[in-house]
Amino acid sequence: MRLTTTFLLLLAVAIAKGQPSLGTNNGVFPNSTKEACIVNAGRLLNEVFGLMEKNYYRKDAVAWDSLFNAAKKRLQNSLSCEDAYETIGWCFSQMKENHSFIMPAIKAAEYNNDTSYVRFMPDLKNMVGEIKGEIINDSIAYFTLPWINTTDEGICNHLADSLQRLIASLDRPEVKNWIIDLRKNTGGNCWPMLAGVGPLLGNGTVGYFVRNQEKVPIIYQNGIAYQGKNVRSNLTSSHTSSSGEIITMAFKGRDDVAVIGEPTAGLTTANATYKLSNNAMLVLTVCQEADRHGRIYEGRIRPDQWVEADLVAGGPDIIKCHALNYLGSK
Repeated sequence: MRLTTTFLLLLAVAIAKGQPSLGTNNGVFPNSTKEACIVNAGRLLNEVFGLMEKNYYRKDAVAWDSLFNAAKKRLQNSLSCEDAYETIGWCFSQMKENHSFIMPAIKAAEYNNDTSYVRFMPDLKNMVGEIKGEIINDSIAYFTLPWINTTDEGICNHLADSLQRLIASLDRPEVKNWIIDLRKNTGGNCWPMLAGVGPLLGNGTVGYFVRNQEKVPIIYQNGIAYQGKNVRSNLTSSHTSSSGEIITMAFKGRDDVAVIGEPTAGLTTANATYKLSNNAMLVLTVCQEADRHGRIYEGRIRPDQWVEADLVAGGPDIIKCHALNYLGSK
């Protein structure tokens, strides 16, 4: 891949998925009596707190005993089996933690492609955002980088392959600048995104996961995205040679990148997932993120040029117009 002169990243305020709706029971608690609900909810609360106390990235800043006692008191007045989820969400709010959440059992099974738990998987359009690409003014390549809400290996590989094929189709001698549109990228699984845009990132370390004194590199190398030495996503297509904000950070460490749009959502931390005994999943923030130079990002990523990135009708054309104006001034 021939690296060109300038990359523009288009951002909107919502680069990160919020906590999904809890829905109804989701088969979590089979018993219907209030007493059974309280017992099961208490068991789930114990399980989640054990994981949080051990793995939460700011665990030393939390008064766990008092928070746990307050959570148990809330559950004493449980009116439904879902109160355990609501209480855990309340705990996160008390911790001022807005990136961690509980994923109910059915949603967790869909995310992990667990066909033993759900009979029908959601449509592909509900798991992966739309990919678009075009050449603008003969010398600018534009494409959208979609969200992906699954760990299914086949879908992840297909996304990475599709992105690299798109990039290859847009790359030509007359293209001097790239516009990467992240405004509708609400996050999810960052690894196929990294593998997909790897030719533009270049081989090597593109960022870090940081926890205390430990720094685990995020690496792209010849079609494979690594977390440290562990392969997290790789390509399958013969056409190639090789999570919203983390992609932004991966590019932002380059000298030839400009960011246009609104500040991101501010969830510049990394989550790990833990399957719970009721088949729900705890999505817990376990570390911070840094760019390729080791600079840790906390809160929203600020653009180089602030533009209100309206996502309603006409929004994409408006923001591309601003990007073209920015490129024209360079």
